[in-house]
Amino acid sequence: MKAILILGLLVFGITAVELEAGVPILLKEIKAIKTDHTDFTFLLDLELSQGGKVSEVVALVGDLLEQMKRDQLNDDLEYAHRTTTLGLDIEWLIIVLRNLTKERQDKNNQLSEVNQVLVGLQLQLDALTEQLNILNGKEEQLRQTRAEEAASYQARQENNGKVLAALNEIIPKLQVAVFDQDGKSLLQTEQFEIVEKIKRELGHNHPIAIMVSLTTKFDVSTVKRIIDKLEHIRNAVIALMQQEDEQETQSQITFQTQIQEVAELREKFSKDFEVTSQLIKKRTNDKVLLEKRLTIINRDLSLTEQLLIQTREYKEQYDAAYAVRKGKRISEIKTVQQAYDLVDNHARKHK
Repeated sequence: MKAILILGLLVFGITAVELEAGVPILLKEIKAIKTDHTDFTFLLDLELSQGGKVSEVVALVGDLLEQMKRDQLNDDLEYAHRTTTLGLDIEWLIIVLRNLTKERQDKNNQLSEVNQVLVGLQLQLDALTEQLNILNGKEEQLRQTRAEEAASYQARQENNGKVLAALNEIIPKLQVAVFDQDGKSLLQTEQFEIVEKIKRELGHNHPIAIMVSLTTKFDVSTVKRIIDKLEHIRNAVIALMQQEDEQETQSQITFQTQIQEVAELREKFSKDFEVTSQLIKKRTNDKVLLEKRLTIINRDLSLTEQLLIQTREYKEQYDAAYAVRKGKRISEIKTVQQAYDLVDNHARKHK
């Protein structure tokens, strides 16, 4: 509208009132133009009514019309570029939003899987811990039982050794007594000494001690029978001690085998425990990374959604402003075009 203002200045600078031929009719036609832009038609009317030359007015209006068309063309080009850019920005934001949404879903699925794996690994670790505790308890029980068995064996062998030593001492004495008193009865003092020796070595309630002390006839034949029984008992004690030794040896072997089995199982469970612990550590780190990434994704999603809303709103406002601006300019161009056609046709007719 600068040209209109310049035209107005030119009008106010004209003082002549002589009108060219046909100008009054032209002025009526200009006033008849239906437009909201009365400032332009007023200035044009003023220019011509003050004696302005039609040819000059034609040139001014023509320049104004071309300028307005160029302005509209430039505005159209700027709008096309700007609206295309905004459209691409919106499409890009939609793609980013879609990708972030998909990534969030994927990360949530991965996080769920990691949590399930961690639960399973923790159950394995708890089971291994329980197994290791059971093995430790079993080893302790084995060692306690072995110690008790060894102590019991030692006590039995000591007792058997005492019995054997007593028998080894008593039997020769009885044999000597039989040899010395062949065919005769032993003296009561000898019987008493033997009985006391047996009671002292074997115990007052030992069957042999009871048997000897209850024997009323302590002659050679009776003593021989006692010697035979004592020798039988001695052989039995020797056999028992050998059996105890064999059993003790076997118990030691069994104990060592069981301890070795426990050690092997403990080593295996300990390795499994270490591996499981490392897996839990790794999966826990994976979980932390996933949670951090999800935090970033959620933040980016919120920012992207806001930016998309803002961009769409800006584009709508920009489109609306352009539509209003274009509508106004097209209306102005239409008015100027009508005025130009009138003055131009008038100028052509009155050459």
